[in-house]
Amino acid sequence: MKINGYILAAAILIIAVFLSYFLHFYVSLGYGISNDSAIWGQLGDYSGGILNPLLSFVSIVLLIKSLTLQNEANITLRNEIKNSEKTEKIRSFESLFFNLINSQKNLFESFSIKFETGEDSVKVGGVQAVVRIEDEIEDMRSKGKNDEEVAAYLEELDENDQIFGLSRSFYIMVLMVTEKLSDANGFSFDDRRDHFMALINFTDFAQLRLIMICIQFSDYESCKYIRSSSEFKSVIEEVGLNYELY
Repeated sequence: MKINGYILAAAILIIAVFLSYFLHFYVSLGYGISNDSAIWGQLGDYSGGILNPLLSFVSIVLLIKSLTLQNEANITLRNEIKNSEKTEKIRSFESLFFNLINSQKNLFESFSIKFETGEDSVKVGGVQAVVRIEDEIEDMRSKGKNDEEVAAYLEELDENDQIFGLSRSFYIMVLMVTEKLSDANGFSFDDRRDHFMALINFTDFAQLRLIMICIQFSDYESCKYIRSSSEFKSVIEEVGLNYELY
């Protein structure tokens, strides 16, 4: 019942008390209107004795209702403040997050690997370098080479730590999403999933394949961390990738 309803109920109670007095003494018993102040005093005692407890009860109900409404308003205000804080955290996080994605793109654009071809060597960069690495791994697999031998080849190939640098850059963003958007900071898996998905979608596909190669074969701490993240793994599998592509 709304507060206006309680006020209406109180008004009806007051009218009902005086109306019952009027009907009993004036209509039923035929008494007239008295000029005796004592009689009017008795009317006041009668009405006060009946109305005071009832009106006190209505007052208590109104007080409880008012406190309930105030509490609901406070809860709403706290939720709005919490949502505002979350929005501000997201805005601050995304500013850094997308700057790191741009830095990662620049890092991949400068990525190049020197491949030995007999007595000569050739330097290949970007997407073509990743394709060349994939071809070399496929050739090794066709010759029965195991994971350790592929890992040794990659370590020898990465003499300037460029593959390591790219994998570490990717790891930092996975780590940042996991820690900055944690449940303890007021976020959920859906928030982390959205940003994992953004990271995957904004990463060049060739670079993403190179990261998958690192995760599968390399023993870097950054790769171990990504392998151990069940949440990131679920998102990777959602887009059709996994850590056993090669």
